[in-house]
Parts: sequence; C-alpha cells; structure tokens
Amino acid sequence: MISSVLALIAAASAAQASDPTRTAREAFTACLRTYVNHSIEAHTSADAFQAEYPQQCTTQEAAFRAAVVRRDTAMRATRASAEESAQLEIEDARTNFSERFAMATTARPQ
Repeated sequence: MISSVLALIAAASAAQASDPTRTAREAFTACLRTYVNHSIEAHTSADAFQAEYPQQCTTQEAAFRAAVVRRDTAMRATRASAEESAQLEIEDARTNFSERFAMATTARPQ
C-alpha cells in the first residue's frame, strides 16, 4: 500500500519536472503579471491599456510559443495542431491578465 502511494507521488513529480513549457510559461505569465500590476498602480486608462497590452512581453510569448510547439510536436501532433495549441494557451494567459486589469480598475474608486 505504502509503495503504491510512493509510486504515485514519484510519477506525479516526474510529470511536473518533465513539463518542457514550465519555465517559458512562468516567464511569460510573470511578465504579463508585472505589466498588469504596474498598469493598475499607475492608474492606466482602459483605452491606453488595450492599446499597449498586445505589444508587451513579446519575447517571452515567442519563447513560450516555441516551447508549446516543441512539446506538442514531440508528442506527434501536427505542426498546425501544435501552433493552434500554442495560440490558445497564449490567448488564455493574455485574457486572464486582461480580465485581472479590468476587474481591478472597475473596482477602484473614481
């Protein structure tokens, strides 16, 4: 029984350690988080944020995109499928932080 639990823990640890996108994902989301937090603290207008946001963290985004494509093609996905997966993950991250900005700015007193 104990050896089964230990085997499951070891397998979970190995899966986390072998995620080839982890470092790139963390760098990308850290960059987005820093930009959004700075924009909130600076009381950036929604229009200015929407104009500037797409140009932020492009280096980290490119590294993350490449890591996702490498991961997916290594798992025998087609190049088109891997590119689509990368785009969806990037859009998801950007949407999450954009929504965080929107919630923070609508909640602040005028």
